[in-house]
This record gives sequence, C-alpha cells and structure tokens, in this order.
Amino acid sequence: MIKVTNLQEMNHIENAALQMHIRKKAETMMQEYQVENLNDIGCFIVLELEEFTNFPISEMEFVEVLFLEKSMFLHGVRIVGDSYGEDIYLPIEVVTC
Repeated sequence: MIKVTNLQEMNHIENAALQMHIRKKAETMMQEYQVENLNDIGCFIVLELEEFTNFPISEMEFVEVLFLEKSMFLHGVRIVGDSYGEDIYLPIEVVTC
C-alpha cells in the first residue's frame, strides 16, 4: 500500500499512467480548494492487487472502474470528514493487446 499525502510522495507510484492521473487530480483539487498542502483536504491510497480486503466497497462514496493505458483499477472515494477524503485505487487486472 502506498499512501500519498503530498506531491513529493507521488514518485513512489510505479505505474506511470496512474502517477500522472493522480498528480493531475491532486493539483486540480489543491487549486480548487486553495490549499498548499494536499493533506489538508485528502490523500490518495494505492493498494496492491492482493490487498483487496482493504478496499471497503460499502464505505465508498462511489466506485468506478478506471482504465489507464494498459492497466485497470477499481477506484473509490471515501469521505473521512467534512473536508477530508481518500481516493483509493486497487489494480484489478492488466489488459494485454
């Protein structure tokens, strides 16, 4: 599991497409909420494939399947507090062509 609470921690995400997707989303959120620190509004959690039990679907605000290049992720958002949320990404399979 990787928990990203600031822009520097994005470098720990190995999947380049996912890293770029999360970085863009984080920067947009930080601008929208006018904060300098990502952790003021939320975090991003990237799970390993075998960590499915840590993806509490019933606790998610919504869940979607996210296709990024040749990877597929289960993506959910959990609202933790009035002004804090977690984006959670779980790889579900690699698409090969």
